[in-house]
Amino acid sequence: MNTPPTTANAWVQAGFQAQQQGDAAGAERAYRQALTLQPEHPAALQLLGSLLRRQGDAAQAETLLRRSLAADGTQAHVWNNLGNLLLATQRAEEALACYEQALALQPAYADAHYNRARAFHAQARLAEAAESLNAALAAAPQPTVAMLQLHAQIEGDAGHTDSALRTLDKALSAAPQHLGLLHNRAVLLQRLHRHEEALATHEQAAALGLDAADAHYNRGNTLQSLRRHEEALAAYRQALARDPHHHLAHYDLARLRWRLGDADFDAELRIAQAKLPAASTAVSAAAPTVAPAQTQAPQPPQPAHATQAALAGLHGHLLWRAERHAEAAEAYGRAVAAVPQAAGLHDGLARCLVRVGELQQGLAAHARAVALAPQDAELHTNHAASLLVAGRPDAALAAAEAACTHAPAHQHAQALRVLAWRLLGDPRATWADDPQRLVRAFDLPAPEGFATMASFNAALAEELRRLHADRRAPIDQTLRGGTQTLGNLFDQQHPLVNALKARISEAVQRYVEGLPADATHPFLGRRPPGIAKVTTGTAGAAGTGWRYTDSWSSRLRSQGFHTDHVHPHGWVSSAYYVSVPAACDDAKRREGWLRFGRPDLPLPGVALDSLVQREVQPQPGRLVLFPSMAWHGTRPFEDSAERLTIAFDVMPA
Repeated sequence: MNTPPTTANAWVQAGFQAQQQGDAAGAERAYRQALTLQPEHPAALQLLGSLLRRQGDAAQAETLLRRSLAADGTQAHVWNNLGNLLLATQRAEEALACYEQALALQPAYADAHYNRARAFHAQARLAEAAESLNAALAAAPQPTVAMLQLHAQIEGDAGHTDSALRTLDKALSAAPQHLGLLHNRAVLLQRLHRHEEALATHEQAAALGLDAADAHYNRGNTLQSLRRHEEALAAYRQALARDPHHHLAHYDLARLRWRLGDADFDAELRIAQAKLPAASTAVSAAAPTVAPAQTQAPQPPQPAHATQAALAGLHGHLLWRAERHAEAAEAYGRAVAAVPQAAGLHDGLARCLVRVGELQQGLAAHARAVALAPQDAELHTNHAASLLVAGRPDAALAAAEAACTHAPAHQHAQALRVLAWRLLGDPRATWADDPQRLVRAFDLPAPEGFATMASFNAALAEELRRLHADRRAPIDQTLRGGTQTLGNLFDQQHPLVNALKARISEAVQRYVEGLPADATHPFLGRRPPGIAKVTTGTAGAAGTGWRYTDSWSSRLRSQGFHTDHVHPHGWVSSAYYVSVPAACDDAKRREGWLRFGRPDLPLPGVALDSLVQREVQPQPGRLVLFPSMAWHGTRPFEDSAERLTIAFDVMPA
């Protein structure tokens, strides 16, 4: 600038030119000169705000953008930019309000429609996201790559994976070296169980320069699916090298190390936490502080504290699953110290304290969790479980009732309510949970091409054994002394599993058709209305009133068993027996048998075996179906032969 500008407008123009030439420092000086002359100059405020946002100062950027809008509220593009800033800082509801303002000023503003779709997508409001994206596509001269990318994400999240893949391929035809599109395509192929193609796409993106933590993390997931475990470990560690606080990379790395039998499975989590500054307030795991109710809105946690809480909370969760309750309590204590207003962290601390015998402190932490999030059914459910452990079934019943009020289909809450009824001698327990009436066994016929079920199961067992590549079961499952397959087994296109699935579907249909009607019953009340009988071979197709959710295979070795549990993601659950050890033949010892009614809670003064309501003998070719809300587990067995099963959950369609 040979002659310095003399007006605010001229300084803004000079700043904009400097910014266009890549001179960010010169642009900032010019915008600040403009604001010296005219402190509320709308253009100077919004341009400086946008510049500071790119430099990482989101807080100051927000202040400047809001000042610009206060000076001139008719700037649709500034409302849009403010919305983008809020969305980037996980404030989707506030962002939506900004996009609404932009669209009220400029209804055909394609970018605002697109960004509104992003905000809805961030909140998993898929129908609204699709509607907003359609508006963006209608307003744009032609679809941008970003619009197609979001379209594919919405389709994928809605379960339309084949359509999502076609949309991504359309975008890639316009931008074949777009790293984000390639990464999304690899993730989608992984979801479709096309793991070799997914890995090839990950490697293509890496060869083109993609080196982000998320990319390494998702590549690790694909390598896991291909059972290339050492390479998967390396990929997760590459993700952590680029982002030491990557939550999912820590989680899946620790879970994989656990399944491979590594005693030091949580090492990376411990190292990452040790490198963070400690929280400014200490909360003892043995005696947590229960603060009074807030009189003003809590302030958002500082980034370092939020990171500390996230990692410590994750560590606590994994240690809880590993049944190392005292260590888990210490981890949750650190998390609560970092972010005292996080209800879920108080809940985790509470569960651990109760399990190590610190009942008073644990129940106080539960009360704090519920006070912070009174509408959260999961918190009421966990409170109910701890009250049962404390020998207070009346209070537990009230907590379980609260959970069922907020989430009527919450299977664990329903199971705890029934358990409280049983302990209190309430006749509603038998009405709600009657294994004699609601548990059914089906001895399935052999699929086509097999003369006997024995020959089919022998071939199926070989197919399944190839999938059991780990040394022990996932840390977050109920299996002890064995292994469990990963992913949704019924979606993986194993030929003999598919053949069995057809027979299973016929049995599920007969089971659902045979359920009595009772609209007030916690299980029977969810039976699809007007369910129609179908012909053999068509059950499980669209229109039968139900659908599969999770499916997997479990392999128990000698002394193995399943802890007593319920299935949180099901309505009807199952066990199909592929191979069974001879130890299961003894009807007196009942080794390896499936039992119902015994909870996985240490109840004071109660012999847990006295709560068993029914036991079913496992036999090859037998399918057992039962309510997902029913407590069930297995007895350990001693035998050199394996106990190999397939299980799945069903939900009303």
